Amino acid sequence: MARLRVLLLTLAVLPDATLAEEQQGVRRHRHMRRQGPFQEFKSVPPNRFGTPQEGQEHSETVNLTMGSSKDTEGKVVSQWACALMCASRATQGCCSYQGELGVCEFQPGTPGTNATVPGWTQARCTPGYATAKCAPWEQGKCMGQAQPAAEGLAIWALLWEDHFDTDTCVLDGSGVLRPSPEFWSSEIGYKRGKELQWYQPENAECRNGELIITARRERQSWEKPEGSQCRVVGWEDKEQPLDNKSCGVCAPPYFQYYNPCDLVRQDDSGSAPACDCSQSAEFTSASLMTKGKKEFSYGLFELRAKIDTRPGAWSSWWAIGDFDFVPWPKNGQIDILDAFQHMLKASVTHAGESGLPSSAIQHAGARMLDRDWEKYYHTWQLEWDSDFIQIRVDGETLLKVDLKVADAVRTSWPNPFTRAKKFFLILNLAIGGHAGGDATLTEFPMELRVDYIRVFQKRGYTS
Repeated sequence: MARLRVLLLTLAVLPDATLAEEQQGVRRHRHMRRQGPFQEFKSVPPNRFGTPQEGQEHSETVNLTMGSSKDTEGKVVSQWACALMCASRATQGCCSYQGELGVCEFQPGTPGTNATVPGWTQARCTPGYATAKCAPWEQGKCMGQAQPAAEGLAIWALLWEDHFDTDTCVLDGSGVLRPSPEFWSSEIGYKRGKELQWYQPENAECRNGELIITARRERQSWEKPEGSQCRVVGWEDKEQPLDNKSCGVCAPPYFQYYNPCDLVRQDDSGSAPACDCSQSAEFTSASLMTKGKKEFSYGLFELRAKIDTRPGAWSSWWAIGDFDFVPWPKNGQIDILDAFQHMLKASVTHAGESGLPSSAIQHAGARMLDRDWEKYYHTWQLEWDSDFIQIRVDGETLLKVDLKVADAVRTSWPNPFTRAKKFFLILNLAIGGHAGGDATLTEFPMELRVDYIRVFQKRGYTS
């Protein structure tokens, strides 16, 4: 495995490319490189799911100070700088500064002060409007258990990325670049949410360094095929016979989520359904997943994409727990990008007390979009650790969930989002269904364009 690159990231996203840049074919965010002598460190080796080995610490403190003299390294340079660092905690407390040593400390709450301690000054910190102010400065030192005035920034190491270019995408038999089979599997058939599209790999291709998932209208709803809407392919099980007529329930609008629709072919087609309804599908699209190939837990997940939220379009990037014999919703679900009908949604779903799908609990946040928003590329991020899940769009928090909400004491089921359990990713463009809206109001084709996907693992904090 190539040596991981270490990236020091702030979690704000700069304004994205303009439409003019997009039209000029400007490709940004390619192969992150940072200049400067990053200090090496000993990292915890990840297991094959990208998470720390059992029984080992998840992160460690790393000193990334660069270019400082030994006389000033690690010192706070002034009383003003110390006040800013204490204020960054946005909570009530007491800030202490020792100028000769360059030490800055913070005591939360309402500690007392000792005015006789030589060389120290102190200031009270008062929170307000999601920030704080520490003033005025007086002689003395805050008393109590000292803490660093400001917490370190997280250090993220790149664990996996796909830029959907010739480095990862592969040519198929007709010379079209397709997503890497090392990373992605294509879903085939009708799947979830009473959606109208037939998923097939032909609707996903790599072009100009992007993944483009295209949803097409193949025929009008009144254009019924001759004979059966579905045909049996690759199935010769005498104990459970199938024919074209019995497969008819697998085609919309009568699609049912049970046998025979969930039977797959007895050949090398992978997960292709034995009841093939592709020739009668009104819409086709693509859905890709990393199940069994790239699975992750805690980390920072990032995707840059351009979406279509006109009626009928339902773009999604989500993560599902892949635990043996654990059905939904006990396995957990994280919807990072969920866009439909000019709205963005993010959510976290887990089991309720019964564990049944009918009692699933969802925590969600959403924003409405203006008409110009989807002309441009935007960046989605999921930050996930043992305590919380936070989902951001262009640096703005859309949802933050304390993972205690899914603890077994509240739900009667193990929390699927803790203990570094493995999740796989799904990337798809659905049509209609529970949330997508009325596709008859929109001109096709529709596209979901993805510039890149990156996954980072936390390796520690700056000092």
